[in-house]
Amino acid sequence: MTNSVLGYLGVRAGDHVFDLYGGVGLFTAALATQVTDTGRVTLIELDAGAIIDAKRIFAENQIVEIVEGKVERSLSKFKRADLILLDPPRSGAGKDVVNAMAKLEPRAIVYVSCDPASLARDATYLDELGYKLDGIQSFDLFPMTQHIECVARFLKIA
Repeated sequence: MTNSVLGYLGVRAGDHVFDLYGGVGLFTAALATQVTDTGRVTLIELDAGAIIDAKRIFAENQIVEIVEGKVERSLSKFKRADLILLDPPRSGAGKDVVNAMAKLEPRAIVYVSCDPASLARDATYLDELGYKLDGIQSFDLFPMTQHIECVARFLKIA
């Protein structure tokens, strides 16, 4: 799934990539190798335990910035993003987070979802803000259950 996320993002050297709901930095670690030393990865996470672990993991990494807080509030401190990756809880990102992401005008948003219904709702919000669904893949990471992971890419349409 990580390869699909990275492929959908299309990271370029020097990009500023946001990893929203980033946890301990599973995707952040992969992203940091792709932005090279001229880029930046900003991980935003609310859970204090995950933040402690992420700070330990990336303590000597000058490319990764770790922000503790609610996603929509934390995003308001930034002016631009080249790319955004989000992996929200089952309830999805919601309208406030989608609006905050769109204000940063990323060229692409890659959305990892464990709930197709919340992804569909948030896809509607993204569409209203000029981000069109460009591709989607599903992953059966929890065999013999009703749960499925989806990775969707939204591109900004001028």
